[in-house]
Amino acid sequence: MDCGAKDRPQVFKYAIIVHPHKRKRDQQLCDNHTGISLLNIFGKIIALIPLNRLTSHPEQGILQESQNDFRWHRETTDMSCTARQLQETCPEMRAHPYTTFVDLAKSFDVVNHDGLWKIIEKLGGPERFTHMARQLHGRMIARVTGYGTVIVAA
Repeated sequence: MDCGAKDRPQVFKYAIIVHPHKRKRDQQLCDNHTGISLLNIFGKIIALIPLNRLTSHPEQGILQESQNDFRWHRETTDMSCTARQLQETCPEMRAHPYTTFVDLAKSFDVVNHDGLWKIIEKLGGPERFTHMARQLHGRMIARVTGYGTVIVAA
């Protein structure tokens, strides 16, 4: 698929959502399941292109040094381990740490995507890149699976 193509192929617009159990006790509670979107293999490959391009931008000083996602060899799990070590060390130093966690999964659906595309362009993202991201995410049709049945949602 050409990054500058006007329209994405129809096969890219479908995702299958599965919700495996998190191995917590009560399988009837929705909070004990996690939703995962499964893209067509071609969609996954196309989705990797923007991700690989995003990983080069943080190293150019666009993101703050404290930002760990989208950086090579610096992941959120590393930051969680560092935060735990700081919390263990602070009482010895008579310091009082404060920690804030933001659940981005709950706020994802309320993201202003038009605003997001403008921010990407403002930060120097190429127009073709933004167009490709819009094509990948726009008008996605999800098929939710559960207990052997498929529900089509638009």
